[in-house]
Amino acid sequence: MNKSKLTFKRVYLIYLAVLVLLAGAALGYVYTLLRQYEASQPEQQVWKAVDQLAVQAADGTFLSLYDLPKATPGSFEKGRDLQKEYLALYGDREHLSVVRANGVSQGDTLEYQIESGGVVLARVGLKAEGPAVTKLAVFSMRDWAVDWVRPELEARDYTLTVPTSFSVTLNGTPLTGTEGDNGESTYTASGLYLPPDFSITDEAGTPARYTIRDGKVLAEYFNYTLTLPSSLTVQVNGETWSGESQGTDRVRYVITMLDKPTVTISDCYGNEMSYEGGNKLPLTSYTITADERYSVQVDGTPVPQEAVTLSPNPDYQHFADYVDNLPQVCVYSVAVLREDAQVTVTDGQGNPVALEEGTTTYDFTSPSGGLDEVPAEVSKQVDVLKVAQDWSLFMTNDLAFSKIKGYLISSSYQYEVALKYANGEDITFTSRHTLMNPAFTDSAVTNFHWITEDCFSVDIRFVKHMRLWYGTPVDDPMNDRFYFVRYDDTADDVDNPTWKLVSMKEILNHADE
Repeated sequence: MNKSKLTFKRVYLIYLAVLVLLAGAALGYVYTLLRQYEASQPEQQVWKAVDQLAVQAADGTFLSLYDLPKATPGSFEKGRDLQKEYLALYGDREHLSVVRANGVSQGDTLEYQIESGGVVLARVGLKAEGPAVTKLAVFSMRDWAVDWVRPELEARDYTLTVPTSFSVTLNGTPLTGTEGDNGESTYTASGLYLPPDFSITDEAGTPARYTIRDGKVLAEYFNYTLTLPSSLTVQVNGETWSGESQGTDRVRYVITMLDKPTVTISDCYGNEMSYEGGNKLPLTSYTITADERYSVQVDGTPVPQEAVTLSPNPDYQHFADYVDNLPQVCVYSVAVLREDAQVTVTDGQGNPVALEEGTTTYDFTSPSGGLDEVPAEVSKQVDVLKVAQDWSLFMTNDLAFSKIKGYLISSSYQYEVALKYANGEDITFTSRHTLMNPAFTDSAVTNFHWITEDCFSVDIRFVKHMRLWYGTPVDDPMNDRFYFVRYDDTADDVDNPTWKLVSMKEILNHADE
């Protein structure tokens, strides 16, 4: 029994030893195949050619073996011995690379480039020696040999595009770029034979890394350009980033850094997101320009004040000095970093205003919900239609300035317009005519709006009929919005305000009605 166990143990140890020997032999074979595979790579032959060129450059036989063209230094290489420096590049193996040429290798032939700093120093052609052999089903090997070597010493041109805030020098000489519309400048340099030494620095003077490929200098930096609603906040590496206004409710941010920045975008509603490039943001965005009596809400909450810009209404500019508390214009920058935010708008009377799907810009500055006729308390004090018709008669020299100046506030904008017209040349160009009977038809007074308790607007239209002196009838239509304010421009120390015409605005194709 003991003898049997001893025999089994010996056989087992012999078996293990055989397995170890076989495994070692297999590993040795695989290692040999790996060495053969590495040696069969065509780049190895190119590096041998590099070493041979370095020897030839060092022992002085290079120029007798290869025909290099005569190189004349340009403005960026003045005073340099181009051939000597060119030959020295082959001895700097650490900064050399071999790159397979694109589009010129076929079947049994390959072409490689020997480069220094992205500049081609020589081209090497290889030819295959024998067919490809596959071993262990994964190692495909083929022997290659150098077929030809062609050194190059040629003048080359370079192009570089970087942010305008960057500074660029070439071989110590500052370059001047051509500024584009996108915040970038393009620099060009020509006639260089040796690898160029570019210095590209940002505003802080920090140098940027770069590579050269086919004459293009590619600087390594991060550049983000964003155009966002004005109410969004952009932070870069924890600091608020300033942008450039692009008109109503849009700000353009240009972020350029050598190291990848941390960019964060946040809204007024507690939403925040990281930005790493691209244009797609989860965003609900509206730009709503409205009378300040309107209300805009996001998910039932009023738009925060920091997202609202308040400014005088341009329609009221000519009479703002005569009325207190004129409503201003609000620009609501609604920008929510969610795609499903609910935005609601109500007018000055609390009525909901419909927002159309796909439309993101709205103008609600024109009055809505007006009265179809002038209120009795106003019509008792002023006949707005007669004021409008008398103004029309004044404009065709059928009524003197003295007859209409009582409708106006002395020294106001509208008064000065009328006075200048009455005493200017334009009124003399009015063709001689007579008024027809009736002089006015198709009269309508609509869309009355209280702006304040001392100011209103009303839309008035009619057609004035005239006949020129030689018999031709002429129609002169008017369709304007008239603004009136209650004001006392007398100097009798008695508070006795009356309704005065202070401004007019033509209505084009009823677009403002």
